[in-house]
Amino acid sequence: MAEKNYDHKRALKMGRLPAFVLLNCISFSQGFLLDGLLGPSEPSEKCYTGLGCFNNAPPFHSHDRAETYLPADLSAIGTKFILHTRETLNNATEEAMTVSSQNGVNLTHFSRARATKFIVHGFTHSARRQWVQDMVRELLKHDEMNVIVVDWEKGAQLPYGQAAANTRVVGAQVAQLIKSLVDRYDSNESTVHIIGHSLGAHIAGYTGERLAGLGRITGLDPSDPYFQNTPPQVRLDPSDAEFVDVVHTDGSSFLELGMGASQAMGHVDFYPNGGVNQPGCDGDLISKITHTAWNAATVGYYSAEGAVACSHLRALDLFTESINNPCPFIAYPCVNVVEFDKGHCLTCSGHGCSRLGYHANTMSGRGSLYLTTQDSSSFCSYHYQVNLTSENAVDGLFSVTLYGDKGHSQPATLTTKNEILNNGDTSSHLVTTRSDVGGLTGIGVRYDKSHTLLVHLLYADNWTLRSAAVQSGDTQQRSLFCAGGKTVPDDTMSVFHLAGNC
Repeated sequence: MAEKNYDHKRALKMGRLPAFVLLNCISFSQGFLLDGLLGPSEPSEKCYTGLGCFNNAPPFHSHDRAETYLPADLSAIGTKFILHTRETLNNATEEAMTVSSQNGVNLTHFSRARATKFIVHGFTHSARRQWVQDMVRELLKHDEMNVIVVDWEKGAQLPYGQAAANTRVVGAQVAQLIKSLVDRYDSNESTVHIIGHSLGAHIAGYTGERLAGLGRITGLDPSDPYFQNTPPQVRLDPSDAEFVDVVHTDGSSFLELGMGASQAMGHVDFYPNGGVNQPGCDGDLISKITHTAWNAATVGYYSAEGAVACSHLRALDLFTESINNPCPFIAYPCVNVVEFDKGHCLTCSGHGCSRLGYHANTMSGRGSLYLTTQDSSSFCSYHYQVNLTSENAVDGLFSVTLYGDKGHSQPATLTTKNEILNNGDTSSHLVTTRSDVGGLTGIGVRYDKSHTLLVHLLYADNWTLRSAAVQSGDTQQRSLFCAGGKTVPDDTMSVFHLAGNC
């Protein structure tokens, strides 16, 4: 709480609160438009001892990347490395790691016997953010490891174009530290995993391109402006590590103020809820602006950010929760989100399935994968494909309740408007549950007939089923129920048991 009060006062003092709202509501998603108005400048270069030289010539200056900034001085970026281990987790003081070309890395609690995780924040954030602390604790709860937080707060501020340019130097600094750890501790690059959010995802990419065998990069909603549709050397891409997994949560259009890239950038790219407009977040321009402005005026900086960047920040929630949550966050291959939402893609054939988040490297799924999540913690969902085949013509709303050996789901409405089923038609829908109901033992089916005069005359009052089947995405098990020839009266739920127990 004290941390939030301190940052909020500082934000007000520096004028960052109104600037933040303006930036995120107008220019963050396509901030390069402002730089583009200034026109191109002559290419130039800036060099740093031990890190090399950086220029703003193509491909770092292009139609999709109109900014012409060079990285700032190292003192202006102010990169710090903070080590967390189980031994230091409750220490009152931070354990800073320093590295120099002359002396290498300083002696710390770092251990080569443990895997190493880097956490890299994005635009306007810092190592003091609550999400960083939460992620550190969940990682150390999961296993003994070295968790190194990369704090480049000074270099991550306005203007956005300058912050984007600074990412190249921060990536080089992280690579320099990793090389020093390898030299001093005989560590192995393949055991290093970099977790980067927003601009931090591209920092991870710049780190990986400087190393021969970085183990893994997780990109959490990588930034869109200045990076989407650029060549691989400009952004995060699969060549940056042995395994690159990316979570897309805010890939909406410019008109919806999307901050994250929708472009696939990894070996596996996860698109929860289609990769846009996450549940519980505002989805349209007017709602985002109104909600953000109101929160800025009445609550403060963090609340305003939480409104406009809700979907962008959701990637952090999903990854952090995935570390220790027994719910597996299974994601499925599909041609697009429309087909997935119809429940047509809950099989793990072909490229296979994978687990969104921390455990993505434990499964073989590759390519673009889809899943549905909830609007609040616990965000993880269990997925089912429900197929109900009709024996007669009906018109109305249909809902189901799934029963298992661990409990039952809440009733799930299959459609938001009346659906017409004729004899032999199958209604196929995706149903998700927040809790694990276990192995399926039954299905409750409810029919609510449309009460218009025409429907009353043309369609039956009772719904007769030909069959009812459910496939669990998590277990890949298909269950048939004793519904053949059974009737579901209007405005009533009927429960059918597994076939074989009829």
